[in-house]
Amino acid sequence: MLNTQHLITFKALVETRSFTKTAKQLGLTQPAVSQHIQKLERDLGEPLLIRRGRTTDITPAGEVLLQHIKELEACYEGFMESWHGYLERKSNGIVTAIKSA
Repeated sequence: MLNTQHLITFKALVETRSFTKTAKQLGLTQPAVSQHIQKLERDLGEPLLIRRGRTTDITPAGEVLLQHIKELEACYEGFMESWHGYLERKSNGIVTAIKSA
């Protein structure tokens, strides 16, 4: 299973295109950002970024990962909306028990 923090770091790095800016944005050290990306690349067996001096570009494999990260974020947001709706219904006494067969 991929580490959630590593995915967050990857997405931030794609957005900033800079290890330094990513580290500052996430409150990490630059070596920690590098380590997160190296671990993702090792776990997935593909380079995700092309390092060009102080900036980075995303590889086709990185594009695939980025798309899935965005899908995971949308799924999580949908869950949170459902969860908050559930809690609101519960506080209003509207939640009914699910009967098992």
